[in-house]
Amino acid sequence: MPITLPNPVRTLGRPRSEHSRTALLDAAYRFLQNQPVAVISSFHIAREAGVSTATMYRWWPTKETLLLDAFLYKTKEESSIGTKGSPLDRLKQHVIQVGRFFGGKEGIVVARLLTAIQDNPPLRDAFLERVSSPRSEAFREVVMEAIHEGQLPATTNVKEFADMLFGPLFMRLLIGHEPISDDFVISTFEQIVAGAKARFAAQKRKSRK
Repeated sequence: MPITLPNPVRTLGRPRSEHSRTALLDAAYRFLQNQPVAVISSFHIAREAGVSTATMYRWWPTKETLLLDAFLYKTKEESSIGTKGSPLDRLKQHVIQVGRFFGGKEGIVVARLLTAIQDNPPLRDAFLERVSSPRSEAFREVVMEAIHEGQLPATTNVKEFADMLFGPLFMRLLIGHEPISDDFVISTFEQIVAGAKARFAAQKRKSRK
């Protein structure tokens, strides 16, 4: 029977120990850095954190909910989009930031989660809801700003634009055949933006005929 992944449960009773909670998140993330999700056990996370499994289950009903929270806890700042500069510049810097994260020592954590969700539908649903969707919404808002300011064509499909930008990064992350360098990320970004503008210009010329 597949496991379910509800959001972390806040139980009633005595106040939670922030120290124990942080220790569990830190321990879970260390395991993610070194082991596939399938072989990580709740018992080992709790022992590494110096708490009981009962304490862990007081906050997280499953190992997967803890691992996902640990990922969000450790990478929150890595995925934010800046607020300075034009919308297109902010998008470019964001993609560069994501590329550096994927290409750094923490990229293995993302790769392990992406691999695990292929055979774990509940984890996949939770990943989409709590990781992918919020980031996609923030990205969409900045793309819409770029469209409004004329930096991207009005016909830009936000989902396709995002897939084209991040797809090559995920390819290199998961296969590891080439590094995710700044030059590669910038080249990818500029080619996709130029392609979107070129398609829009071609459509306008065609409509005039």
